[in-house]
Amino acid sequence: MAAFFREYRDTLLAFTGIIIALLSLWFTWSQRQEQIKHNHISVEPRMNAYFSNDGRVNKSGIYIINNGMGTAFVSAISVTVNGKKVEPVAGNIFVGAVQALGLDIQCFVIGGPRPNDSFKVGEEIFLIEARGTDERCSGDSLILRSAALDSARLDFVLDIESIYGDRFRYVYSQNKQIKRD
Repeated sequence: MAAFFREYRDTLLAFTGIIIALLSLWFTWSQRQEQIKHNHISVEPRMNAYFSNDGRVNKSGIYIINNGMGTAFVSAISVTVNGKKVEPVAGNIFVGAVQALGLDIQCFVIGGPRPNDSFKVGEEIFLIEARGTDERCSGDSLILRSAALDSARLDFVLDIESIYGDRFRYVYSQNKQIKRD
């Protein structure tokens, strides 16, 4: 046996070196795959929409924020009022939502994302915001609040993508974001 090791020592060492190199290559590849998975998760956008009625800062309306660690790119948005799909008016779907709710459009400042817009990390924008303190608009503001808190009356779905192209869907009525395949 000793003679065998002496005679084939170089061959055995070379073979052992190749095995170790292949194992190292496999571990490196596995680590790379985990790193890619981690990178996708670590830059996921996390959308959250809510109704706010904060009199201290005169903030009343529906707002959306990206609480995630990555930019969100809007791919589509759809709004339903009383179960019916709303069409955009003048390129803004939330103008259509205000009209479908029967509210006075002059009582609100209307924003919202369009397809291909993006949300930076921590960016908050208004979708529908009550304008000032005009008394004639107080009823409309209450109707908006009631509709915003009743998913059967006002709901929207926001489809977004991460910087890596991972797709997500946020549903306002469920206050939930799910990953799409």
